[in-house]
Parts: sequence; structure tokens; C-alpha cells
Amino acid sequence: MSLNQYKRIQPKVIKMLMNSYQKNRLAHTYLFEGEKGTKKKEIALEFAKLLYCENEGTVCDSCLNCMRISHHNHPNVLLIEPDNGTIKKEQVLYLQQEYAKTNLEEGPKIYIIDEIDKMSINASNSILKFIEEPLENTYTILITENIHRILPTIISRSQVLNFQPIPKKEIVEHLKKNEIDPYIASICAHLTNDLNEALEIANEEHIIDVIDLVKTVGQNILNKNEDLIVLLENSQVDIYKDKKQLAYFIDIMLMYMRDIKKLVHNNDNIIFNHELPFINKHLHLLSKEKIIYNIDRLLKAKISLEYNGNTVLLIDSLLINLM
Repeated sequence: MSLNQYKRIQPKVIKMLMNSYQKNRLAHTYLFEGEKGTKKKEIALEFAKLLYCENEGTVCDSCLNCMRISHHNHPNVLLIEPDNGTIKKEQVLYLQQEYAKTNLEEGPKIYIIDEIDKMSINASNSILKFIEEPLENTYTILITENIHRILPTIISRSQVLNFQPIPKKEIVEHLKKNEIDPYIASICAHLTNDLNEALEIANEEHIIDVIDLVKTVGQNILNKNEDLIVLLENSQVDIYKDKKQLAYFIDIMLMYMRDIKKLVHNNDNIIFNHELPFINKHLHLLSKEKIIYNIDRLLKAKISLEYNGNTVLLIDSLLINLM
């Protein structure tokens, strides 16, 4: 994805960076913060390309410098990432040594530190000195999903850029371009903020079976035709044995129940639009209190799934409550 394409999903960030670049007012240290999947690292690399692209003032993604940065082998652009879940002091010391060296090639030095919240305490203290006294023509980009875990002194010395969640319509369009059915795309887009992860989910072997199961369970919650536990036992997907599919089931079931809640409040902007005629026909059979209760049970099941080893008990308890 090019810098221009990133304008669609992070317009404020790109506009701010481009304005600073064009006015020659770039900060020496940036802190990119936002949820997973908001393309922070990718845009950091695009920023590096902007400073090095042979087509000055843009990013061509095809010149030698752009290609080298894409493949992480430009000598003046250094990317630091966690090693076994932690950014260690040794990695920061290495960065400082590189910082002090004379450039092998002409141009700015750019240091990108991904997941800075995973720095050890020693590494965090080391990075402070690194960003307190920046050399001319040197830029550091710190990246995090958890800004509350960053030392206040690091935040105060950085220009913070807030990355917003990617609009769902952009994720849906991305999936449709990759030949995912629009209906499946609209559901998978609400399971993550990450374009690539959404595509992985949409291509999973059993995701359509999980969606079909949710629709069947949802219909039976409304019309009470069949026992939900019996229904699950006859399903194409075994959420009793597959924790990942169970997590999808709970998340998608939440979407279904929230769609019902929206319709109660005359809001037809729903995800399960194929189910609209059925839900409208049976909506009167479910009280507002029961809808809110079901959503609450699903939210509690979602939390319990992270800590509960007994998925059979969790599922049976959830289904009894939904009935």
C-alpha cells in the first residue's frame, strides 16, 4: 500500500506529516500511538521513504531507496522490534552506537522503534537520553498500542500522532477486492481493525460455518423452535473443541444481538442485513430486558473465555442463559 493509499485510512496523520515535511518543520521524535492494525509501522516506513525517495516530495515505492527501505536494508534507516517479547537495553545501546556513527550514505538517519511499550526499564531510561539530545537531520519514530505504558518523560519529548481505527467500510472494500463475499466481508470487518487479519479470518476454513451457526442460534433465540444445546451438537463446527472458533462465535453472536437491539430502537444500520426480514417478523417475541440480558451474558462469556479452561461449561452456561 502506498503513501497515497494510506491517506484513506489515516488522513489526519498523513496530512500532519506531509504539512510538516513541506514546511520543513519535522519533529526529531514522533510517537505513533493507536490500536493494533492501524498501520503505524507501515506509515513509519513510508515516512522514511518520503525523506529518501528519488522523486522528491512523494513516495514512488519503486526507486532504489524506496525498495531498500521496504526490504529493511537501507543503512540509514534502522528498525528495532521486540526480541522475545521485550526490547532490551542491548538493542537500545546498539541503536545509540549506530546513532553516533558517521553516515555511510548521504541523508538523514531514521530510527523506528516498534512496540516501545515492551521496553525493559533499563532500555526505557536509555532511550530518554537518546531523544533528549537529538542530532541534526536525525529522526526517531516510536510506536505503541499502549501509550499508558510509556514513561511520561518520553511522551513529553515526542510529537504524539494518534492513529484512528480503520473505517469498517475500508476493511469491507479491502476484503471485497480480495474476492470475499460482501456479506461475509461485512461480518469479518467487525472482528478486527487489521486489514490483513480480516482477510485471514475471512479465508478461514470454518468461518462461514460459524456465521451460519450464529444465524441459526439467533433465529432460535427469537422463535424458540429448538433447544440451543441440541442445535450446537448438530452443527458443522465444533466450538466445544476449538477455542478460536468459539471466540468467533461469541463475537459474531454479539453482533447479531446488537443488531436486534438496534432494530428495537428503529435503527436499521445492521450487519446481518440478510436476516432483517426474519428479525423484524419475530422481534416482538423478545423483550428489551431480555435483549440487554443476552448482550451482557455474551460480554461476560467473552471475558471468561480468556481465563476459563472449561469451555464445555462456559458454552452450556451461555446457551442456557440465552434461552
